[in-house]
Amino acid sequence: METVLSADLPAGAYTAELAPGWRLMLVQPDDSRVEVAATLRGSPVQSFTVQNEATTTLVYVFESDGGPVGFGGSVQIGFVVEEPVAGGPVLPDYDGACPVLATGTVSVLGQNVQLWVGAEQPEPGPLVFYWHGTGSTSSEAQLMLGDAFTDVLSRGGMVASFTTSTGTGANTSGTGTWFEGDFEMADILLACAAQQLNIDTRRVYTAGCSSGGLQAGAMTYDRSSYLAGAMPNSGGLVFPRTPQDSHVPSVITAHGSAASDVVIISFAATSATLYNGIAARGGYVTNCDHGGGHCGSPAELKLAQWQYLLDHPFGVSPDPYPMGLPASFPSYCTTIAP
Repeated sequence: METVLSADLPAGAYTAELAPGWRLMLVQPDDSRVEVAATLRGSPVQSFTVQNEATTTLVYVFESDGGPVGFGGSVQIGFVVEEPVAGGPVLPDYDGACPVLATGTVSVLGQNVQLWVGAEQPEPGPLVFYWHGTGSTSSEAQLMLGDAFTDVLSRGGMVASFTTSTGTGANTSGTGTWFEGDFEMADILLACAAQQLNIDTRRVYTAGCSSGGLQAGAMTYDRSSYLAGAMPNSGGLVFPRTPQDSHVPSVITAHGSAASDVVIISFAATSATLYNGIAARGGYVTNCDHGGGHCGSPAELKLAQWQYLLDHPFGVSPDPYPMGLPASFPSYCTTIAP
């Protein structure tokens, strides 16, 4: 069902906001209204610009049992309602003793993992696995995630940042910093988080910088069974990977120019290897070339990456951005697929 609201607005900067107490209503054939239980994904406030002879489209995405709903006009504001996806993420099995998941450091497979856990909220919160760069530390997550870090915790979610590698399996980063066996630590933490915390299992993501960004890229393949998406900062893929299953995580890559984002290898090239591979498998992919240096994503880009992941949960369908990227995203971000 679709309703249309038309408005002639002068050129300028605007914000659209869903007022507190908003309700999504289904109009019946007899013009009566029935409320549809719906949950908003993302921020209720969105910025947009009206230009002469140009239309900007905003998309609010809800989760509900209903079908697609459109709302727009001269300035188009799209409302998308998604049906639950059949066959959700496959959570890892773990029959061992779980560490107590709380802010601090826990031991997993003999390695320390730094955790930040938000206070439980009425709605389930996201889970982010973070991989630091070569020579760095787990605390890097706070800086490199930017506003996403505080948002995860405010939603009652968890950030897990790994300190050292198990050293098992193939070398995924090329520097010996991370290995494919390290994903087993993530498996255990996810299984334990599902038991102990109010975690949204459709919003499990990964991020990282440099060798950690390459590890995040590898995780999109190696843990496609439960990973919803990835936001590597100067990452991607060095070595080809085999997908774990048919699910394709969404990816929004960030890197500098081919000339400036180079540490032995070009991270513009490794990002392309990742996003082209995900696009070829039918995934949702956006790439952002900020033109700066290594791991130099500005704050606005980190926030856009996080918004992209929130809008792309596991198994997302239909396309959350049918009219293109939100106006709030940096202009250097480009949709690769679909």
